[in-house]
Amino acid sequence: MSYLIDTNVLIAAGWNVHANYAVANAWLGRQAEFATCSSVQCGFLRVSLSPAIGADFAQAQVALDQIISLPAHRLVSDDIAAATLPAVSGHKEVMDAHLVCLARRHGLKMATLDRPLCSKAWAVGVAEFIG
Repeated sequence: MSYLIDTNVLIAAGWNVHANYAVANAWLGRQAEFATCSSVQCGFLRVSLSPAIGADFAQAQVALDQIISLPAHRLVSDDIAAATLPAVSGHKEVMDAHLVCLARRHGLKMATLDRPLCSKAWAVGVAEFIG
């Protein structure tokens, strides 16, 4: 089974200051194939430039490229309309719901470090905790 990774997995894999750096990289290393989309990649850049990581744009681009240039990586088209998302209970779930729907559309599972997400009714069977 191939996976769409969420932004948190991508960030964890890209920055050794992340608490789940080893977990994310070990998991990626075991995958024959994994996917990202433009939303996840932009999320990686956004968080990388934040004070939490403190990278500049060039550093963030290099870190992202090191992951998406892996032979196991593929880019999936981010083709889910917001109007098709399931009802969510708050603003923090919008992107999660989007990625779950995107993974489902492309016949993928979604890899996440967010355990509670995996029990949401709209995520069950698609979102999998990798931590």
